[in-house]
Amino acid sequence: MAAPRDFRGRPASPGRAMGPVHRAEERPAPAAGDPTGGDARAALAAAVQRAIAELRALSRRSAPESAGILDFQIELLLDDELLAPALERISRGEGAALAFAAAMTDQIDKMAGETSETGEADGEHGGPGDAFALRAVDVADLQHRVLDAMAGRTRADFPEGSVYVGRDMPPSVFLAHDWSGGGAIALGAGSMASHVAMLARARGVPMVVGLGALPGEPGEPLLVDGTAGTVHLHPDQRLAAPSPAMPLEMGAPELVFSGVAIAVSGAATAVSGAATAVGLFANIDTLADLDALDPARVDGVGLVRTEFLLATAAEALNEERHLACYRRILAHLAGKPVTLRMLDLGGDKALPGLVESDAASVLGERGVRILLAHPDLARIQARALIRAAALGPVSVLLPMVTLPSELAAMARLFDEEAARLARQGVPGVRPPLGIMVEVPAAALTLDLFTEARFFSVGTNDLMQYLAAAARDNPSVAHLHAEAETAMFRLLDHICATARRLDRPVSVCGDLAAEPRAVGRLLALGVAGLSVAPGRLAAVRAAMAAGPLPTGAGPAGARTEG
Repeated sequence: MAAPRDFRGRPASPGRAMGPVHRAEERPAPAAGDPTGGDARAALAAAVQRAIAELRALSRRSAPESAGILDFQIELLLDDELLAPALERISRGEGAALAFAAAMTDQIDKMAGETSETGEADGEHGGPGDAFALRAVDVADLQHRVLDAMAGRTRADFPEGSVYVGRDMPPSVFLAHDWSGGGAIALGAGSMASHVAMLARARGVPMVVGLGALPGEPGEPLLVDGTAGTVHLHPDQRLAAPSPAMPLEMGAPELVFSGVAIAVSGAATAVSGAATAVGLFANIDTLADLDALDPARVDGVGLVRTEFLLATAAEALNEERHLACYRRILAHLAGKPVTLRMLDLGGDKALPGLVESDAASVLGERGVRILLAHPDLARIQARALIRAAALGPVSVLLPMVTLPSELAAMARLFDEEAARLARQGVPGVRPPLGIMVEVPAAALTLDLFTEARFFSVGTNDLMQYLAAAARDNPSVAHLHAEAETAMFRLLDHICATARRLDRPVSVCGDLAAEPRAVGRLLALGVAGLSVAPGRLAAVRAAMAAGPLPTGAGPAGARTEG
């Protein structure tokens, strides 16, 4: 029997779990940017051929009447005219999925317009307007089928209950795996403030990062202690004894703020006019999070990270897929408000074929910048959000906003898509737009964002940009802790400005989920806290204690001595 070996890293998600090693396949980093030229043409051609093969197989199994409809769709896909606009977009540098989705949407809109014009002239059913409508339905069906075919090659999953061992872990790999059967994560690099660490904490998956070159062959037993930040290869009997996942101790001397241990010794100054009733909301990353959420125990959903709901570019470019996800969340909340954030892509949040993982994009195209650079993508999601708002109380958050002009541009886009849906007779409601406050430039000029209906502070990214210290770079992680005073002073400014604008402000980053930070946030006058379902009970208990007592000095100042 192999001797036990112990390794120390940094705790990223609390709890203990043991399972066989699954060693992640190391892949070369993909080239940044969309696939273009021949690659994109080949991807589109392959997806079309896959869709045709599926339709032919379905046609062979169908009754003659149904087979005729399917054969007509096959003929459409074989028509070079249908694909010409998409190929033209590819020649201008667009990726295959975006080019095809946008080109098909343009054709569907044109057919819908022709339906409206000829329908008014006909005055009865059976005229050319109906023919256009039927063809628009076929094109929409083909759009979804080809996009699904384009997304058909999925990343291989790993065995349930195993321990994922690798240098790092993409968020898409975490989200594609079913964690209900246990398991854990042990990373040679990684970060306590990465999106995967955030997801692991929300889902209760033990995780340790910063382990370096970790030995262990596939199948060997590995115990991960995400509370202590250790892993044990071939653990001895004492260590291997079953132990439930343990939350961070409320009585511990430190708390985790954006993945970094910081002291909470300072008292916050109570703010005049602070809200007396603060809402407690849930963050949703995947539809599986709904299973752990009792809607009777929350005031609503304060943040849906929609980029985690959609695994591929083809899904992100499928309006019906968006709507299906939003409809399920609204149905589960049974009439309580839901705030959906638009796709926040960039940095470590890739969407292969549209946005590749690129550390440099943290200070480049990310969030609303990508949405404005790819308006067809933004319009698809906007239409789904407008349609979802007809089903329940929906608000929309814009990610990574820096300037009021970005908010104005997105507001115009929503107005245009709402008008387009109305012309097509599709039920919809133009939802209120708010902004994520996570760029210091926006935080310091919040008074200029008068078009925003509400604000939500993303403390993880705000600290990253405030301290000029990447959240996923362990070598500068200490700067997050030492910039704590600056962070709380900025939060004080944000809350004061929001009150002058008569706009609610909530906090949805990791800071909101730390019980001993809750008193300071309440004292600043936030209107709501939004946290992962697994943190609701601890935060609810902390909220019951109320704001921290008034102390000397500005909010967020440390008490020395």
